Amino acid sequence: MNANSEQLRGQWYDGQKSIAEFLGVPFAAAPVGNLRWREPQEHSTREGIQQATEFAPACMQGDHIVKWYADVAAYFGAGPGSTGEPNGVSEDCLYLNVWTPKSSLDADAEPLPVMVWFHGGSNKGGWSYEPNYVGGELAKRNVVVVSVAYRLGAFGFFSHPSFNESQPDEAIANFGLLDQLYALAWVRKHIESFGGDSNNVTCFGESSGAGDLGSVLSADLDLCRRWIAQSPGGSYAKLRTLADEQENGSKVATRLGLDEEADSAAALRAVAAEDLLAAAEVALPGHYYDVVIDGRSTLLTPLESLEREQQEAIDFLLGTNRDEWYMYIDENTSEADVDAWLARVAPENAAVLKAQVGNETDPRRALDRLRTAHEMLCEVRRVAARVTAAGGRSWVYNFTRQRPGEAGEKVGAYHGTEIPYVFGTHDDWLPTETIDQHLTDAVMDYWVQFARTGDPNVPGRPTWPLYRDEKPAVLELGEKIQIVAPKDAAMCIWIGPR
Repeated sequence: MNANSEQLRGQWYDGQKSIAEFLGVPFAAAPVGNLRWREPQEHSTREGIQQATEFAPACMQGDHIVKWYADVAAYFGAGPGSTGEPNGVSEDCLYLNVWTPKSSLDADAEPLPVMVWFHGGSNKGGWSYEPNYVGGELAKRNVVVVSVAYRLGAFGFFSHPSFNESQPDEAIANFGLLDQLYALAWVRKHIESFGGDSNNVTCFGESSGAGDLGSVLSADLDLCRRWIAQSPGGSYAKLRTLADEQENGSKVATRLGLDEEADSAAALRAVAAEDLLAAAEVALPGHYYDVVIDGRSTLLTPLESLEREQQEAIDFLLGTNRDEWYMYIDENTSEADVDAWLARVAPENAAVLKAQVGNETDPRRALDRLRTAHEMLCEVRRVAARVTAAGGRSWVYNFTRQRPGEAGEKVGAYHGTEIPYVFGTHDDWLPTETIDQHLTDAVMDYWVQFARTGDPNVPGRPTWPLYRDEKPAVLELGEKIQIVAPKDAAMCIWIGPR
């Protein structure tokens, strides 16, 4: 296999000879030393045949995603070590992985649709090959699957006032976003070597990865032909400013004792990666890392970009899960906690929103519905309506299937629960019934058909209508696959953009 003018030697996925996988393929130079907090640079071609049979280290991060998997697995009775971990962590992490059908590698084969995955993890954790992101099963549906790494946390979503002078003609923020854009440019240039169609690329992601897609779209609409956003994190309507980001950067520098340095930029780049990671954890507790409007790489919010693309035929598939926040809400949540949340988030509409969840006897359920609507559900529908109104096409889903048994009751249809159904990668510790296998086939059919044609509808499945503000309809993916009215639609009238 030739890519980057290199020869890559991959291997067969899962020992089968129908899907080839190429793992740990560099798409940019290592962003270390003087390249920390700079735009991604071209990878230097290596001589000879390169092994592409092992995943690369994940981008620098703490262990919160590893713990998240362990916590979810524990609900289902799985012990320590039952979930995956990255192959180490490093600043040298700009690698991607490719899964492609063997038949696509024939010289006379028709190029296949390409699906490029951006992982979640609040833009400060996660990796491109988490167990449920392995693309071999999805590739069996005759698509080429790519999963991408990008700089995270204080390495990828960071700026500092000293960057203004030290790199006046370069990017000074949004480095993780720039990695995503660079990876997509790599895909456009090289994916035909893997049997993919460079003119038919679908970007898809979950949580922060789905949120970032809005800014990818804003930066370069042509990099992807189609878009799938699963439970998008962040906001498509609001982004922080460069001043906000640099204020946070100063807090990190102060924690390191470097904010008064004559050349703070150079001093910050000299800090060991582990020390920078630790300082950011202390200086910015609970901080959500995200794209900011910096006047260079990002000029508009995603919603503003969609408004300006009136003539563009954007195809967008997006949705949320029923119980996005339930797992994270304290079991002892009280009515007073619900009232406090409403007073903080929507004080002017607190009474009417409280009435919307008045049928819930469990305050925890009430708070989950409110938070799910505020954080994800309402914004997804606003984006979908905006796309369709602007001349594009959008389809909205609501994923409601929860795993069977007591553990399923405890977590519901939680944030991320749909991912094994998209990739066909149900963990051994997840109770998986016949209905889950049928639902997996349906989800994969819809997603792949969307990537192939721009319309998810496939013969033999319930017809999924376009989402329109004047006649909204949502596909429920759960015990039944059916068209339903949008859940909590009235709530979204009173909940503003996040």
